[in-house]
Amino acid sequence: MATRAQVVTLKALGLKNSEIERQTGIKTRTINSIYDRAIQRGFDPNAEQRVVHDNHVQNASRPGRPSKQTEDIKEDILNKVRQDRYGREKTCAYIAAEMGGISAMTVWRVLRKAGMKKTKPTRKPGLTKKMKEERLAFCRHHQHWTLEDWKNVIWSDETSIILLYRAGGYRIWRSSKEALLKSCIRERWKGYSEFMFWGCFSYDKKGPYHIWQPETATERKKAELSLTKLNEELEPIMQEQWELNIGIERLGLQN
Repeated sequence: MATRAQVVTLKALGLKNSEIERQTGIKTRTINSIYDRAIQRGFDPNAEQRVVHDNHVQNASRPGRPSKQTEDIKEDILNKVRQDRYGREKTCAYIAAEMGGISAMTVWRVLRKAGMKKTKPTRKPGLTKKMKEERLAFCRHHQHWTLEDWKNVIWSDETSIILLYRAGGYRIWRSSKEALLKSCIRERWKGYSEFMFWGCFSYDKKGPYHIWQPETATERKKAELSLTKLNEELEPIMQEQWELNIGIERLGLQN
């Protein structure tokens, strides 16, 4: 912009185009175009104080082709993707064909601008109607528990560990010619070891952890009987204690 303003100033001072071209490096045809445009936009070369304003030399806005990404189209594209699990699987080309009048690239741009990208779906265990009802009943039963109540709960979980094997899907970056490079190969080994890892924690304590090798049918049956007996002994005691504590709390007798 500074060079264009310089062109207008030099031209207004009466310098020849050849001299202006030598100083600015701008061709004669462009010099005349810049000067004529400045005059059309209000520059007065005969004024006592000749001032070149930014609007005299700025490029005119170029409207270009109207964008097809109107708000209605963006909303329609996002609705088609979010409407159900099948919409999530549709390709950009499929969505563009459904809507008509837009390209797959337009669909891709809208989805990317909305923060979406094609990736693997989240895997979750399926829940039957009975499972959902039990979980809802659990939440309702414990909705009024206080922090002190939850401090008496032990949380536990377990996971399967496989040595010399990486579970789950994953991807690497490579070209078609790099398939047999050492960095692109993941070996499979025979004789891997698998075991279960179990751990637990409470509000302010970490419990022990245990590792179990695959158990036999006899060991599993024995463990189930032992747990059943233990639960039968402890459940009435813990239930009575819980009901007493909750009753005192709801009556406002607890300090």
